[in-house]
Amino acid sequence: MTESAVLVLLSSYNGARYIAEQIESIRGQTFRDWRLLIRDDGSSDGTKSIVSKLSALDDRIEILVDNRGNVGPYPSFGFLLSAAGKTDARYVFLSDQDDVWMPTKMADQLEALMSAEKAHGASHPILAHSDLEVVGEELEPIHPSFREYQGFSHSFNDPLRTLLIHNGIIGCTIAMNRALLNIALPLPSGLHHDWWLGLCAAATGTVVSTGERTVRYRQHASNAVGAHARRAFLSHVARHPLDFIARSLTAFDVGVRQAFELRERLTDRTLGSAEIRGRVQRYAEAFGARPFLSRIRSLRESGAKPRRPLARLLLLGIVAVFPHWKAKR
Repeated sequence: MTESAVLVLLSSYNGARYIAEQIESIRGQTFRDWRLLIRDDGSSDGTKSIVSKLSALDDRIEILVDNRGNVGPYPSFGFLLSAAGKTDARYVFLSDQDDVWMPTKMADQLEALMSAEKAHGASHPILAHSDLEVVGEELEPIHPSFREYQGFSHSFNDPLRTLLIHNGIIGCTIAMNRALLNIALPLPSGLHHDWWLGLCAAATGTVVSTGERTVRYRQHASNAVGAHARRAFLSHVARHPLDFIARSLTAFDVGVRQAFELRERLTDRTLGSAEIRGRVQRYAEAFGARPFLSRIRSLRESGAKPRRPLARLLLLGIVAVFPHWKAKR
């Protein structure tokens, strides 16, 4: 692999219909000095052939070859991030296979990362993320702002406040510096790489969030996550409340495991301030086998708090039932 300070990571799976367009949008960036590392997650369509042809045309593109087969998007990005840790890259970007990047995405986010490093130092962990434009299969506009479309509830002033509860960072918009990569590695098994990166940055460094749209976020039948209008989401909750509760508890299970992993990472490496370590500890305690009022007190002391009043009530309900639900699993 040729050396460059900037490394882009892309995990592909049966993306033959869109992946060439995404790679071309990376090749068309105004910033040109990058490397692209692609890991295919066991595609059965023509994805691997398309990637091979493009890598033969551009020596900045390399394929990460392993024998792991299909592991799913989160573990696949975990392997890519581990590979990035073995390079000399100073900055790392994450890319999905089916989007289209705005031409100045890399240049703009590099400027944001470097500006934060100038203020805090290169050893300070920094993550940059952004808004997206929601588009259809043929890139037809759906909504100019993913955050407005989704009813975004991320806390910008205190990102740890909401990131402990739910993920508010879209992986395909992430750019990070080397200091954050070093803290996040190795990635804990079974967790969400983008959520984990956001937590590590919020707990130990700086999260730079911009309102500018850097990605055209394509929606189609095979999206791994996708975007959903807030009105449609609320309608689904009203029609299928039990399904919503089950999904919420499962998501909280991931979040709680991440909180425990984050607590161990901060303690073992003496990262973050004593205040931050205490907040993470209190949040983990809120979901333990303790009296309900003690768990509520721990939740309050953690500072974790949804932005919407209804979500706050739902959180209290989840805290109440979580230990019992967990014990029955």
